[in-house]
Amino acid sequence: MVSTANATSDGEIAQGIRDIILEATRHNGGHLASNLGVVELSMALHRVFRSPRDKIIFDVSHQCYAHKILTGRGHRFSTLRATHGLSGFTSPRESSHDIFFCGHAGTALSSALGMAVARDRLRQEYHVIAVIGDASLTNGLTLEALNNIGKNRLIIVLNDNGYAISENVGSIARYLNGISRHCFYNNVKNFLKKYIARGALGRHLVGWLSAIKGAIKALFLPSSFFEHHGLKYIGPVDGHNVAELIENLQFCKEQKRPMLLHVKTRKGYGDPRSESCPEKTHGISIAGGKAMGYSAVFGKKLCQLAEQNPKIVAITAAMADGTGLNFFRERYPGRFFDVGIAEGHAITFAAGLSKAGLLPVCAIYSTFLQRAFDQIFHDIALQNLPMIIAIDRAGLCANDGPTHHGLFDIAFLRAIPDLIIMQPKDPRELEAMLEAAVTFNAPCCIRYPRGVEVSANGGAGGNGTGGGLPAAPAEIQLGRSEVMIWGTDICLIALGEKVGVALEIVRRLPQLSFTVINARFVKPLDGALFTDCARRHRFLYTIEDHVKSGGFGSAVVEFLAGENLAKGVHIFAWPDVFIPHASRDDDLKKMFHFTATDMAEKIQTDYLHTH
Repeated sequence: MVSTANATSDGEIAQGIRDIILEATRHNGGHLASNLGVVELSMALHRVFRSPRDKIIFDVSHQCYAHKILTGRGHRFSTLRATHGLSGFTSPRESSHDIFFCGHAGTALSSALGMAVARDRLRQEYHVIAVIGDASLTNGLTLEALNNIGKNRLIIVLNDNGYAISENVGSIARYLNGISRHCFYNNVKNFLKKYIARGALGRHLVGWLSAIKGAIKALFLPSSFFEHHGLKYIGPVDGHNVAELIENLQFCKEQKRPMLLHVKTRKGYGDPRSESCPEKTHGISIAGGKAMGYSAVFGKKLCQLAEQNPKIVAITAAMADGTGLNFFRERYPGRFFDVGIAEGHAITFAAGLSKAGLLPVCAIYSTFLQRAFDQIFHDIALQNLPMIIAIDRAGLCANDGPTHHGLFDIAFLRAIPDLIIMQPKDPRELEAMLEAAVTFNAPCCIRYPRGVEVSANGGAGGNGTGGGLPAAPAEIQLGRSEVMIWGTDICLIALGEKVGVALEIVRRLPQLSFTVINARFVKPLDGALFTDCARRHRFLYTIEDHVKSGGFGSAVVEFLAGENLAKGVHIFAWPDVFIPHASRDDDLKKMFHFTATDMAEKIQTDYLHTH
């Protein structure tokens, strides 16, 4: 718990929590603005409810920092997102107060409803509280759960700050804004209750208001959306007034029906910089310098291609800044679409655009793309519709941990016919792949990591590949790999930035003769080249930033097995476990023996055992 020994007010306690959050994110990065906005709400929740007996479920749990501090983890908060430290999201492995893993939006209402139903079936007694952001309300899973609540007793706290990462979009956001602008009904009711109800006339007026509240709400509110779904709606209330929050939460706690408390907060509250630019401080990165990464290279290159091709349009699921599409949004606002936190809709919306003659480019983080598997299969690939899916954050995302590692996309995508799947070895090759994808006239996925940077003039830097990469990539031909080095002893087939690791292995084992191949394509594979390499070399190793199960290496083994050439093929990839969070990628690579040194030692041992 936060120490209150020197705190004489809720404001001082709240400021103490904010100081802890600001200090930790300054050193370790993390979600700043969203957490600053829910400090008072978190305080009120923990005063009214008894966690972990009462189940508080956060959606998305990047607003759980104050909750962690209030549940005995304040003394460890300096370890946030660090190796062996606190997770940046709720984690049941970390604390019994963290009820549910949650790194993706839209899950809290379904899981809370399930817990409430189970509680009642088992004749237990506790409260279930789902704390959801207004952006999560647009998610399809949330709407599906909302449609199924019925009369089940649970409490939904709608944290309405008007933002996902950037400002919210769509009709539900406009609806919530409409409620906030039309507070006359609540103000009249509260006034009558507070100042007039003492007399007979006041009691008569309150009774009259209650009797015709449906008509009055219809007059003063844009809609009664929540009440049509069986929820008793209360609000909006000031999310930075602890006393008001406690009063309303206590009322919700006493009810025997589903309740929705609409709380208005300000993202970044209490920190002038965060409050003035909440989209800039949603996520704080500790990476320094003026270099730009893959996302920025992607966004700027897409703008260039759109200038040449008026059919190109861009789609984001509430992640314009994170994916680099902010550049496209600024330059081509009429060709840019933000669909909110709705990845499945983003893909099928793109299918409609493609079917009608446009060329959609949809940028989604790898971890969120898995939510749209059915749409990629059924709406894109089955109809072989031309579009480009830019898979950002593919590979390790050390600080964010298991909910955000992009280590599974190859496995679920390569099972789908007619998809093209590429990965560039560096940001300049990403530009070349985008140019090629525009011409393929087919559904095409390009996956690339975060964290690899290039200098402002476009030269490679900081990617660990040394000086072995060409200044400009060769032309990208469908299904064709790039041979970096020809040798005789060992063949290394590397995917993406792991080409740099392959070149490092070559430097570490100068006594061996290596062939190094930049695979470029996961699908279609360069079967002719890989067959030739398997025949020429006793040992063939694949290297990828993905889980071993179903990944690129598995595809190579499956292909070569069909040619009776799989003997001597080995896969370097992540193991079949959920990889934890850590301060740096390198910490996890050492933990799982996935460094260039580890691979070089394995290769040397294998080679010596046969000679």
